[in-house]
Amino acid sequence: MKTTILLCTTLFCVASLGLAAEEPHTITVSGTAEVAVAPDICNIQFVITTDHASSAAKAYKENNRLMTEVADAIKELGIEAKDIQTTNFTISPQYHWDDDYEVQVFDGYEVSHSLYVRLRDVDEVSSVLDGAVEAGATQVASVVFTVENPKKYLGDARLEAIRAANAKAAAMCEVAGVELLKPIRILEVEPNSWMRYAAQANVMLERTTVSGGGNASLEPGEVKLSQTVNITYGIR
Repeated sequence: MKTTILLCTTLFCVASLGLAAEEPHTITVSGTAEVAVAPDICNIQFVITTDHASSAAKAYKENNRLMTEVADAIKELGIEAKDIQTTNFTISPQYHWDDDYEVQVFDGYEVSHSLYVRLRDVDEVSSVLDGAVEAGATQVASVVFTVENPKKYLGDARLEAIRAANAKAAAMCEVAGVELLKPIRILEVEPNSWMRYAAQANVMLERTTVSGGGNASLEPGEVKLSQTVNITYGIR
């Protein structure tokens, strides 16, 4: 009985070693490719700020008037209402520190309101900037050029990323003295957010220039789209 148990145990160990030997050796590499495309969308954030020495209501009323005029000016340029959104509304008391008496002194109330505008024609950016500032926008907080649907541009980048991974794996195997086999697993790495595919514009905007009839100077440039793949190959 003891001999039989020993024999079975030995056979099991041999079979296990045989299965382990059949498992392929692998190598995993990553490949990344990048394409540059012209932006087809521009997101602009305008800010309207007003203040009043004693009345929050009056500061709000003036702010609401300016916001309406800015929005109307933008709509007159052909921008649809669905692409205009007001947000980030605040009313806050303002103070300054008096060093002589070491106290805070109340200065009045400030109202701030943001207006986000999405332009589907990037050639209209300068006109919208000029119109909004002339209508009463007190600040251009951001001008960001991007692409509305990044995925449609990534087909070529994906193929180039696979080619880059193939080349990297082949070079590594040649140096290591092993044979590169077919891919076992291909994993496409999706970006955490498509918003990373955006480029901050170089915007030179001066209210004196705009109000004097000049145009904002814009350089949209290109939006860089990258794609990464991780590929596991068999080797021997």
